[in-house]
Amino acid sequence: MLINLAILVSGRGSNMEAILAAIKSNQISAKVPVVISNNPEALALVKARQYGVHAVAIDHHGISREEHERRVLQELSLHKIDYVVLAGYMRLLTPAFLQEFRDPKGHYRVINIHPSLLPAFPGANAYEEAFDYGVRVSGVTIHLVDEAMDNGMILAQRSFPRYTDDTLEAFKSRGLQIEHELYPACLQQIAEQGISVLANKRLSDNKTVKL
Repeated sequence: MLINLAILVSGRGSNMEAILAAIKSNQISAKVPVVISNNPEALALVKARQYGVHAVAIDHHGISREEHERRVLQELSLHKIDYVVLAGYMRLLTPAFLQEFRDPKGHYRVINIHPSLLPAFPGANAYEEAFDYGVRVSGVTIHLVDEAMDNGMILAQRSFPRYTDDTLEAFKSRGLQIEHELYPACLQQIAEQGISVLANKRLSDNKTVKL
């Protein structure tokens, strides 16, 4: 099944680019009608346009969260969006926004990637926190978004080791490589099966669909 994805970004958009490249090479049965950033200076906007994708900046500065989300939803309404994909989007979404993407099973059709094995190390600095804590194994999680931060139903996880001689940059680089592989693979499974099938499997590292 061909699905329509809207990608929300705030920064350089490396996961967005991995998704767009996977679509271009027919690894994901999807289209991306629009990329939206809350940051007008985001490099992701430039990258999206290089892929021929309509890219829009909706600056959040100087307006309320509610007004910003209203403008984002207005742009999304111009496109037939099946799933909203967060790719380094540094804004918490309100329940009112999420309700616009509620499916009949009660899941929100909003997907996020997080650089830890949730529920460990939620929040904006997961790589740094995991590294400083001294973990031997970290990982990447793809999950549905709900009303709490980094809390929704897990769709997929993949772990990676921390080596004794790792620098933070080497540790993050290993994680980013997995992010760029796992997100497209998970989105393709969503295209094939829908989110309800994946969500009901309640994935974990030891009990997971291999992506």
